[in-house]
Amino acid sequence: MKNLFTENIGLKLGSVVIAIILWILVVYTYDPAATTSFTLGVDIINGDSIASSGKVYEVIEGDTITIKVKANASLIKNLRVSDFKATADVSKLSPTYHANIDVVCTKSDNVEVTIIGNAKLLEVRLEDLVKKQFPVTVDKVGSPETGYYVGEAIASPNLITVSGGKKSVEKIAVVKVKTDIDRASSSFYAKGKPKAYDADGNEITTGSLKFSDNPVKVAVNVYKTKNVAIFIETTGEPYKGYSVQSIDYEPKSVTVAGPPEILARLNSIKLPINVTDEITDLELSINLSEFIKEGLYLVDKDVVVNAKCNIVRLGTKELELVTSSISLNNKLDRFNYDFIEPEKLKITLSGLSDKLKNIEVSNLAPYIDLANIKDAGSYSYVVKFQDIDGVKVETDKAVTIKVTDKEDSSGSTVSESAVDVPSKSAIENEDMSKDEENNSSEQSTAGETGSTQENVDE
Repeated sequence: MKNLFTENIGLKLGSVVIAIILWILVVYTYDPAATTSFTLGVDIINGDSIASSGKVYEVIEGDTITIKVKANASLIKNLRVSDFKATADVSKLSPTYHANIDVVCTKSDNVEVTIIGNAKLLEVRLEDLVKKQFPVTVDKVGSPETGYYVGEAIASPNLITVSGGKKSVEKIAVVKVKTDIDRASSSFYAKGKPKAYDADGNEITTGSLKFSDNPVKVAVNVYKTKNVAIFIETTGEPYKGYSVQSIDYEPKSVTVAGPPEILARLNSIKLPINVTDEITDLELSINLSEFIKEGLYLVDKDVVVNAKCNIVRLGTKELELVTSSISLNNKLDRFNYDFIEPEKLKITLSGLSDKLKNIEVSNLAPYIDLANIKDAGSYSYVVKFQDIDGVKVETDKAVTIKVTDKEDSSGSTVSESAVDVPSKSAIENEDMSKDEENNSSEQSTAGETGSTQENVDE
């Protein structure tokens, strides 16, 4: 077995070397043909010749093609799709609106190219050229930094003219410019390519559409956010004998955004509920956007506040008020102040039963303000009471206060209670007695005078 490998070893090595040399000679002296395929886009040339006639073309078929390439194997392995160029001259359209597609290899002339598949010609449709203006909508993509909100994004220009085939232009519902706002924390400018979309949100990709401005400049305003409380206030009054017991609502707060000078002044948002003449509970939904000040934004759009206003029938309670419990405010030192009948008043309280339960006269702090009294005399007042939330005090009776000077005619200061001040009727009776006495005296004198006169005559 050993002799099998060592016997005639020189001859065997020589045979291997000769075989290798022959294989190299075959490969490099005879380069076999090989094939491959590529898919590439078709460049349309001389399109201006159609536009000059007031028309535009719409490619129906042939804007991309697949080609089969045949060449020497050594060349094929180095070819790329970028080494080929396909063109169609639309100035040479056939009566059926077809144009030949020419394909050339820019790398070598020793390449055989064949178009395969159904699209071997460029087919177009001619349409009337129309122009129309559309507002530009900014489509914001991404999310800003936490604590920030992207407000208005303004395109410049905000109106753009789109020209193209009539059918294509008529399909346009909106023109958008996409702007990346991801992780934005300050206002910025950007540029974007305008695109047309139909009513279903599908992009209209026809090559006949042209935009008057491309790209479009976009200014994006970014604001800080702030969480503010929501309060509900009632307006008007429920029907007589009824009152608002409580108001339940959600949410209790909302996040808004806006310029710092506006946010600094905003601490809460107040929402009104009209309860005029109501006798039953109110349930309603309030669209918060209607109460947001100009220049501010709701971070969560279309926030709705759901509220329930509980309206209940009021309870009543009667109390007896003695005049001695009424405080007299703003008295002057030079006057005495005394109550004249009645000494007692009845007052009616109305309100929620749980609030009325423990209320006494002392809680109401009844008082009369005497600031307008400048002279002695008698004055009538309706007693006033301290405000208690949810409780209404009703009394239609007035009290009379007699105001007298503390100084008597001699200049000494006395208390009216220490002086027996005669009443008006007593004074009148005294005057009548004096008049009767005077009349009697006059009659007596007259009688005496008459006797004397008679005596003289005699």
